[in-house]
Amino acid sequence: MVTESGPVIGYVPFDAGRDRPGDRRRFPAHAARRGITYREVTGWEGLDVVVLSSRADMTHWIDAPPDLRVVVDLPDAVMAEQAGARSALRGVARWVAGLSRRPVLDYQAALVRMLERADAVVCSTPEQKAVLGGFCDQVEVVLDAHAEFDECDPVTPRRGDGLDVVWEGMVATLPALAQVVPALRVIAGQRPVRLHVVTDRRYPRYLERFAIGDTSRIVSDWGIPLALYQWDRSTMPAIARSCDLALVPVDLADPAALGKPENRMRIFWRLGLPVLASDSPAHRRAVVGAGISTDVLCVGQQGWTDALTRYAGDPEARADLARRGHEAAMTSYSEDRIAEGWDRVLASVGVGTGT
Repeated sequence: MVTESGPVIGYVPFDAGRDRPGDRRRFPAHAARRGITYREVTGWEGLDVVVLSSRADMTHWIDAPPDLRVVVDLPDAVMAEQAGARSALRGVARWVAGLSRRPVLDYQAALVRMLERADAVVCSTPEQKAVLGGFCDQVEVVLDAHAEFDECDPVTPRRGDGLDVVWEGMVATLPALAQVVPALRVIAGQRPVRLHVVTDRRYPRYLERFAIGDTSRIVSDWGIPLALYQWDRSTMPAIARSCDLALVPVDLADPAALGKPENRMRIFWRLGLPVLASDSPAHRRAVVGAGISTDVLCVGQQGWTDALTRYAGDPEARADLARRGHEAAMTSYSEDRIAEGWDRVLASVGVGTGT
């Protein structure tokens, strides 16, 4: 039912309140930027185009009518998961959590069927695109938009013996930060160190909806001076910019984590901070593209210890990292570049800007 103003577009959000990063930084953010009108939906009646977040019930949308143009947005490397028990657990867990209308014993197989049905797929790394291209001909790499954070000039490096480091993210990714703690303890034996953790102080423990956990219990035995903050988009930038270095670790042994994009690195670069990160494909690509030394990329405790030792004692080197990262955030990772990716995806399903 294409109207004079264009096709009728639906969107299945990550969250009903649209406050998850995927809703704030991906399709809805682009729609707001381009003036594209859409409505949140649970079904396909009356739609010409639908954009499905990864929280959508793929077991339902696979039965959508063939004339509905479907865009599937998969920013995480879900296809990197091992098939078998983990895929079965995910399929049942989504049903218990109310994200699927029925349980499936092989969620990855259900997702493949959806990808084969899709008219376009959006992902966040070239590695993901190579895999997803085996199921859909129209695959586009699009990173998160970060306009919710004001652009900040590179931080002025503080001089002195102390070192404040910052990490931000979801509670589920705290184990990746835990791998850096032994290295921070080593540095703490050389100079005063304080770790600033910005996340949710309380979080749903099971299937993202049952029981409430206290984040302070996770970090209480880390054995280093630590400040824990509730994540809030209005306060996170100031907390981050009060620090000397930002940390972006990932679990390099987990294929799904290894396949994540450089989005969190880009946030800190946008805020003007120097970043140390795990040596993942996306981080290495970003660092090389920004003209930054690859000694900021870390593997294992010794890698983190070496990088922290190197940059803790060199304010000028930190300033150079901040400057180069900030320049990359404002040019090769600019909001205009990201918008162009969504433009190509939507044009492929008949949606133009200003619709």
